[in-house]
Order: sequence, then structure tokens, then C-alpha cells
Amino acid sequence: LQDPATPLAREVRNTFWITMSMIMPFLLAAEGILLYSIFKFRARPGAQPATFHENLKLEIIWTILPAIALIIIAVPAFGTLKKMEVPPKSDLVVEVIGHQFFWEYRYPRYGITLVDKPLVVPVDKVVTLNLTSVDVIHSWFVPAFGVKQDATPGRISNAWFKVEEAGTYQGQCAELCGELHALMYITVKVVEPEEFEEWLKKTAPKTELPS
Repeated sequence: LQDPATPLAREVRNTFWITMSMIMPFLLAAEGILLYSIFKFRARPGAQPATFHENLKLEIIWTILPAIALIIIAVPAFGTLKKMEVPPKSDLVVEVIGHQFFWEYRYPRYGITLVDKPLVVPVDKVVTLNLTSVDVIHSWFVPAFGVKQDATPGRISNAWFKVEEAGTYQGQCAELCGELHALMYITVKVVEPEEFEEWLKKTAPKTELPS
């Protein structure tokens, strides 16, 4: 896992480790019993088959324990999903359009369009992405943000993030979309608000920016 750069990514990482901590004991127990049984009860000359066919206490235990583990996993997982699907108030809206094999970014408020260039956003601001595609299904995935959202032709899907540290972050299309899928990279440049304002002035059409 990449180091989380957003609160959402931390939630995803924590949910992942909770899930792993619940699953690993069951995995190790099952594999241990399997290996023990392979060597302990392998066929031998004159061996008689076991005659028992049930163990109520054991069946109750191996039903209740996994159920408890699933509940422990489900509670934080549903909380994380809710945060993903219900973004806070946006500071910046960007339209993301997938193409074979590049990304197009539009800043509708500022009249800016970037084609096959890094997405530029301010640090510590809520950024909402409205994603779609002009050809096939793509998936906008930046692990450090905890964001992976499909861009589907004819449909608008949404994602959001709030990056806590300026820097350059990398991602990639995560949906097999054609022969050059592996080269469909994502670069997000996160800058200080003052630098973002300067970038807007240099990049936007030569009209007065909205206040």
C-alpha cells in the first residue's frame, strides 16, 4: 500500500489492516488443520475409517466466530464506503474524461482544459471529480488518495479527495481498456493555494476569473 495522502486513504488502509487481522487467524488455522490432517490421517495398511459424522459444539463455534469476524470487518468497511459516496462541500470541481489512452481534465468554473497533462489541484481543499469516458470503460486510480472510480461512456460517476501534503502523486488507469492500457498514466500535481491561483491566472483563458 502507498502511504496515504488523504483522510480517505487512511480510512481505506485502516479497513484493509482490520480485514487482514480478522482473516489471517482463520487462514492459518485452516491451513494448519489441513497440513496436520494430511500427515496424521494419511492412509495406512489396516486403517479403519472414522464413524462419527457430526460435532454440534464444533459446528456452533465455527459458525459464530466467522460471523463475529465479518461484523468486525463490515462496520468500518461500511463507514468508509459512506464517506466515499457522500463528499463534503467541494472547493473545486474537475470533469475527468477518459480516452484511449489518455485523460482529459476540465475545470468548468475557469474554462481550463488539460489534455494528457497532469491534473493540478490545491492542497487541503476538497476536490470533486465528475468522471465519464468517450470510448470504453476506464478507471481513475490514485492509490495515495484512496480513490478508484470508473469512467463509463454515457454515465457520470463521482469521486472526491482532500490531499494533505503538496507534491506529485502517480496513478494509472485500473480498467483494461485496450492495447496501450499499461501506458495510461495519471499524474496529480498538488500545490499550495497561492501557487494554484497563480497557475489559474497563467492557464485560464484571458478573461476575468470568477471571484
